[in-house]
Amino acid sequence: MTKQDALPRRNPFPALSACKLLRRGILQYWCQRHNQQLNFESIMQLSWPELLNEINDLFIKITRDKIFKNEKEDFLSHVKQCLKLNKTEDWNYILASEDILEDSNAAIINFLRFGISGPTKYDEIGEKYLRLYGVLNATYMQQQAIYNLFRFFQCNEVHNKKKEIDSLEIVTIRHKLAAHSANYEDPESGKMHVFVPVRMELNDFECSYFNHYNDEYKTVNLTNAIEEHLKLMYRIYIEVVKKTVTTVYKCNKDKRQELISKVEPFEKMLSGCGLMKNQATGEYMVISYVSAN
Repeated sequence: MTKQDALPRRNPFPALSACKLLRRGILQYWCQRHNQQLNFESIMQLSWPELLNEINDLFIKITRDKIFKNEKEDFLSHVKQCLKLNKTEDWNYILASEDILEDSNAAIINFLRFGISGPTKYDEIGEKYLRLYGVLNATYMQQQAIYNLFRFFQCNEVHNKKKEIDSLEIVTIRHKLAAHSANYEDPESGKMHVFVPVRMELNDFECSYFNHYNDEYKTVNLTNAIEEHLKLMYRIYIEVVKKTVTTVYKCNKDKRQELISKVEPFEKMLSGCGLMKNQATGEYMVISYVSAN
């Protein structure tokens, strides 16, 4: 169930903790209006990686409910029929993609919390390199996992979606600093470039790198690049869930509408709304913003 209210834009919701919202009386107002009891400890504001986990959980529940409702002895053939897959082995790739998405998300959440330095009291350069290389490859693994799901559930415009993923800034950073540093082929000139991070400028949420081929020096904001990545992964996963529902429940209009309605709170985040979750009830609260004028 979704509850929706309007907040003035002068208080941009994503920048406020639940505690700050509570002090401003916004949550109390919502509860009074909708006759709800508020347990502050159970209310959480969802970040982009947490939202991705929520979508992943919803996708898993939808597919498993369908599969295990009337399970048959030939399990893989049963799954193929239930989910309208092209091949029985697609199920194995789907399982792995779900796990990879969740695991990579855990790495990204940790990075966004602790940065390149990590949760350590030591100024350790090796730790910084590990975390830089790690988070860049975590985003890449996540992209491949989402793309797998997009393909296996036969979503539209697969080629264009791949191009959209490849155009992300974090993909370019990953290729230059954590995959092809010594042999990066410039897409425009076809020349081989070589990139190294500037050790003295490995800050928690940004880093600089140097190109020995042409003396290019650049600083990148890792937080912004990761957020751009997460928003795209989130949007693509919503497309996957909706396509899965419409395909699997093509002949069951009521069930199709019921499941699509569960996706609606997540879609509203893409239009600039905020989303909070009551951990006790599982209910989502969608917060819309309006001009204060």
